Amino acid sequence: MFDIKINIMDNVDMDIISNIEYKLLNGFDLTQNELDYFLNYVAYQTRVLLSFKKNKNIEDYNFNFMCDTAQSIIARYFDELGLVYNAVQTQDAISKDILGHSFIVCSFMVDGLDKSYIIDPTFNQFFDIDRCKESEFKVINNNVLKTPDLGYFALKSNENSQNSIKKLLKRGYIKLNEETAKIYGDLFYKTKLGSVNYFNSNLEMPGNIYIKSFLKANSKLTYTLDELREMGLSLETCYKDKKNSINF
Repeated sequence: MFDIKINIMDNVDMDIISNIEYKLLNGFDLTQNELDYFLNYVAYQTRVLLSFKKNKNIEDYNFNFMCDTAQSIIARYFDELGLVYNAVQTQDAISKDILGHSFIVCSFMVDGLDKSYIIDPTFNQFFDIDRCKESEFKVINNNVLKTPDLGYFALKSNENSQNSIKKLLKRGYIKLNEETAKIYGDLFYKTKLGSVNYFNSNLEMPGNIYIKSFLKANSKLTYTLDELREMGLSLETCYKDKKNSINF
């Protein structure tokens, strides 16, 4: 759906990553270019690990049911860098009767400004065209028992919303603000089960409500760092090789 190819980083400059890790560990601000490079790296490497573990081609894999693993990979990596993040679970942060999904929200200092991001490398799993059809609705006695996946609702959104969704599908992360929080949060809210509006099309909340919920989230991670290492799914830091140097 949307014919989006995920971002591929074939030639990661590990010197750049090492310097960024050093700066994060020691409380230095990043430039916007550094942050974009770092987040692209984190999302891509997480996808690489998940694809390799499942013996899938990264360009074709949709990362079904891997969101909690991805969340743990990123969170444990961020732990090693001393970053403060929120591990978010949609059924805790939005509503208990919606599609369950796990992701990370993290803030970074960028040129003196605090910027928050949704980091969700497995968001693509909800855009399989076969699961995004109106026929996927199961409604009995005006109660919704099942909904299509997020792609169904994304196709009904406006062009600006679809552009943000496409960015997230491609990169695996997106800046968190009231606009993107509403776009992202509403897609999940529209999967609400029970007695709701016709085909859930009118289910929505303001972006600031989602942001408050995301920033209060503290869901339990599925895996420890040691468990990830045992499974070959840990994203390891490389700053230790250059702990006494940094190039600004």
